[in-house]
Amino acid sequence: MELLFVFAMILIVLYYFYQKRPKTHFPTILYQDHKKHVLNYKKINPNNKQPQDLQYTTYLLSLINELPQDEFILIYACLKKWEKQEEIALEEKEGELNIHFHKTYTNNLVEDQLFQMLYCLEIDHIVENEIIRKWVEVDFDKILEWKNAYLKDIQNKLKQEHKFVDGRYSLEIYQDLEKVLGYKKYLDAYKEIETEEENIYAMLFGLKECPYHMYTFFIMKNDDDKPMINSSLK
Repeated sequence: MELLFVFAMILIVLYYFYQKRPKTHFPTILYQDHKKHVLNYKKINPNNKQPQDLQYTTYLLSLINELPQDEFILIYACLKKWEKQEEIALEEKEGELNIHFHKTYTNNLVEDQLFQMLYCLEIDHIVENEIIRKWVEVDFDKILEWKNAYLKDIQNKLKQEHKFVDGRYSLEIYQDLEKVLGYKKYLDAYKEIETEEENIYAMLFGLKECPYHMYTFFIMKNDDDKPMINSSLK
């Protein structure tokens, strides 16, 4: 009788923890099949609601291999974000970009890795266009490492929130991806690009080119996704 009572108590405890588990529903679509969003892009309705989080939007685009090939676009997007937060000021004129630093760090831990790489180049709190250009060429591998860390950071956050478990994404992430693609369609077909935020997202979506070409050399990628620099096009 006592054994039966203990067994019943164990069942009650297990049921309690089962009820307390994260109630996140996962689709039957495996992680590897997330490109179906791109295939269904024509069916996605335009959405005029602008994404609020640059890092999350970048991650969603990476899931469907829709990030721009120009690595400097993401850097430029971060620069614009820091300028809005009054951590830096940007001097932009005639195709050149200079950075004026107001602070020695930014509050976002993973973005600060990029911030520090740029801050190391400062002279009297200024990094000039030509210095940025040389930095992109010399430290291209480090930039790619930072971008991967930037994407991995948000993935880890999603895991902590139980939105990415056992190789599957939650339905919420799929819905957020649809919203992002809807905003892309809205900018592409229905909207004149006016604000700086709209301009940044238009570049991330591949609808506009970055006005600052930070490559003296032609940079391309091979099948191993490693950058190669072709100096013959200097």
